[in-house]
Amino acid sequence: MPADPTDLEHRRLLGYPPDVRPLRGADLFERIGGKLSIDRLVDLLYERIAGDGELRPLFPRDLAHSRSMSKLFFAEWLGGPRHYSEQSHAGMRQRHGDLPITPALADRWLGHFRRAMEAVVETEADRGVIVAQVRSLALTLVNQRVAPVRFPRPGTRAARKAGRDGGSGDGPWPVAWCGIGARSVARARDLAHRGDLAGLGAALAEAPDLLLPSFAAAIMQSAALAGRADTVRLLLGAGVDADRPFSLPVGVTGPAFERVIFVTPLCAARMKRRAAVESLLLAAGAHEDVFTSAFLGDLTPLARMLTGDPGLVQAADPAVDILDITPAEHAVAGRQASALRLLLDHVPGPLPYVRALRGAAAQGSLAMAELLLAHGADATGIGVGRWVLHPELAPLLASRGAAIDSSGSWIAASCTGNQGRQDDPEYVRALLRHGASAGDRRIGVRALNATALHYAAQAGFLGTIGVLLEHGADPGARDSNGRTPLDWLDQAAPSVPRAAVRNLIAPSG
Repeated sequence: MPADPTDLEHRRLLGYPPDVRPLRGADLFERIGGKLSIDRLVDLLYERIAGDGELRPLFPRDLAHSRSMSKLFFAEWLGGPRHYSEQSHAGMRQRHGDLPITPALADRWLGHFRRAMEAVVETEADRGVIVAQVRSLALTLVNQRVAPVRFPRPGTRAARKAGRDGGSGDGPWPVAWCGIGARSVARARDLAHRGDLAGLGAALAEAPDLLLPSFAAAIMQSAALAGRADTVRLLLGAGVDADRPFSLPVGVTGPAFERVIFVTPLCAARMKRRAAVESLLLAAGAHEDVFTSAFLGDLTPLARMLTGDPGLVQAADPAVDILDITPAEHAVAGRQASALRLLLDHVPGPLPYVRALRGAAAQGSLAMAELLLAHGADATGIGVGRWVLHPELAPLLASRGAAIDSSGSWIAASCTGNQGRQDDPEYVRALLRHGASAGDRRIGVRALNATALHYAAQAGFLGTIGVLLEHGADPGARDSNGRTPLDWLDQAAPSVPRAAVRNLIAPSG
């Protein structure tokens, strides 16, 4: 009997309980005081975490961004606006997968949360509902039963003595998504991509944890994308699920959908037209589903699924534990305008679709942007992006309220040399034309409170420096440590043309 294409359980990657999903259809958010109460709760929670010697090391050095995102998360999770789903990359399990969370640490965090909540939420009944929900969430993130052993740093005498040098990536380190443990995952994915059966078999024998769901899904995806049918057969034989979804690389989906577009091995094989792999997966029982059809633009099965279950059009992908990623986001990520049109025709009313609109704008797709706007997409939340340069998209989105805010987030996208960015004065000029100000400061980054000119000077972006100065940037502006843009220039890389930057910012004579 063929699998039911409206059943989405096969996409539930890590087996989290359904009650970790955000509360919907209740008035709890408003009843406990809305955003102001949530903000206060999170502030109290973070005050307690900051003073906890066991929990504090699990959090970033600068808590500002984490605190801000937690406010968005708890507001949405308790029934408020879906701003977290609009902005965040990756679900809760992904975000916390690299942290050694034991039951004891989860209980400590729950204790802090409970005491913060007691100071904010008045009624015992509401506190009971929230505690039950948040306990389920916290325990879902537990990934270690006991505190981890602290291994010596690789390359040290202690590491070599313990047989854990790690220099070749072959030492007995625990499998993980970051640090030394991630080497075994990266190596296995590379072996799967190259179709090295002997090498992959040895890697799986050496590190059996590679067959745990999330790691196995990543390895299977590498094999499916590369069309390595023999590797897929090996993995299926080792017990890897034919349906386990994994997130596509940002190079495929675009930054708007980073780590939130999960595809099954079947979808990956079809995307790359790997017929042999597709046949193997179907024979192993791989499922069709609405997300695969939307991403690939398969209109006939998509229409059939929506007719059979109209509610699928607003289904949240079970592969992403918290975020609301619907088939519409998959259609945009897959650049499938016809699939998006079909989906939106089945949506009963207007929806904000902020992330979908951001993705369409990043692709420069006027057609998809117009479709989304016609169905209620909220352009005011689109944020920074190269849409400001598009001759048709920019005026359309601006007419619907899209603008660059004063938070300074645009500075990271245009004025730093990070991630291989190049000097792009026209992009900066367009950002300034659509709401950015040359006096904006980048906040939440180690509390430096620096201006765009600070970053452009350090990066040596001569064209950008010129545009910023034309628009009134202050050469004497100081960051939170009292340093000017020229002080930042002193810390620049050797390749930066110091004399040219200095002449622009403080010309002699």
